[in-house]
Amino acid sequence: MGKEARKEEFLHTTMKLVAEKGLGGFSMKQVTRRMGVSEALVYKYFETKERLLYACFESVHMRIAALFRNFDLPVLGSMREFYDVVRRLWFTYFDFLVKGDYQTVYYFDYRDSPYIRDVERHDDEARVTYFKDFALIMHALNERVRFTEKVGGAHLWTYVLDTSGIFAKRVIRGELPATEESYEAIWKLIFGGIGAILA
Repeated sequence: MGKEARKEEFLHTTMKLVAEKGLGGFSMKQVTRRMGVSEALVYKYFETKERLLYACFESVHMRIAALFRNFDLPVLGSMREFYDVVRRLWFTYFDFLVKGDYQTVYYFDYRDSPYIRDVERHDDEARVTYFKDFALIMHALNERVRFTEKVGGAHLWTYVLDTSGIFAKRVIRGELPATEESYEAIWKLIFGGIGAILA
């Protein structure tokens, strides 16, 4: 197995374990035992447990950031166009989260843990581009509807991204149905909050 493939195996095994058992009590030994390799091998790729956990977060985070980077934002001429764009953006994000399965569960568990402080300690692409492209989209939308005059951008950002993550985890775990009707209901709740800001 090549170096990159082995590294990916470590990342995916770690995320699966954390999604199953949580971050509390996680150890490198659990990963190597699950993979059937020596504990020394994981340290060839990741110096510490914290670095391994951060690398898992980073791998998912950069794929989420790419969703926003590749999003083509049209010129908005009406509130209906605003609604359609936000809806399309949200469904792209939510679909990615649900399809991410254990990686999504890991990602949000990591974001809700003290380990998230590692993001600030790493001078790498994930930190530098921490949803920069999403922020650009929010800025462009704000030019049209001026929602930041009513609520801070960070509050809106947290509401949309994190609330969507909570719903996605419930769908992944089978606590909510993975159906079109269910996704529409979640979208209505999400946009209801945005609509309250715009009212």
